[in-house]
Amino acid sequence: MRTCLQTLGKILWEMGKPNLAEKYFIRLLEQLPANDSLRRHLYQDLGRLASHVGDLDKSMEWRQKALDFKKQSQPAGSSSTRQTTNIK
Repeated sequence: MRTCLQTLGKILWEMGKPNLAEKYFIRLLEQLPANDSLRRHLYQDLGRLASHVGDLDKSMEWRQKALDFKKQSQPAGSSSTRQTTNIK
């Protein structure tokens, strides 16, 4: 059911129905446990969708959630965490 809702959201997006796509993505987010790795992908999808419809502020919010989720789900001191925090 989880990936079905995500797939349905993507299909609706491709059909030119971004509002419905957003509803399905958010519905799935509400059903997922807080630590489910699919959340990061949904945050990314929602960020791309918001950018697509021109809502750049909302896009940045969703993309930030994806980054925050990624940081929280990585073990402390992992190499990718160090790489992203040491960018100059």
